[in-house]
Amino acid sequence: MKHIGTLLITMFLAAMSLSAFGGGYGTLTSEELKAMIDRNEPGLVIIDSRSQGQYEEAHIKGAISIPLDVMEKNPELPAVQKDARIVFYCSGST
Repeated sequence: MKHIGTLLITMFLAAMSLSAFGGGYGTLTSEELKAMIDRNEPGLVIIDSRSQGQYEEAHIKGAISIPLDVMEKNPELPAVQKDARIVFYCSGST
C-alpha cells in the first residue's frame, strides 16, 4: 500500500506545475523547463523532491530541496508568491 501512495504522490509531483499552463496543472519537458530558467522566468520556483543525497550529488540550479519523505510528513510548501510557477521534479522511480 505504501508503494501505491508513493507512486501517486510521485505522479502528482512530476505532473504539477502551477500557473505555467494558465493556472492549471501540467507537465513540462526538460527543454521547456530549461528555457524557463534561461529566460529567468519571473516567479519560477523549482522543488526537487528527491532524497537529500541525490540533491547534493546534482540538482537543477536554484532548486529547493524538499525530499518526498519530508513532504509526506509535512505537506506545506515554503512561502512563495501567490502567482508563483511551481515546478516539482523527481527521479521518476519509486
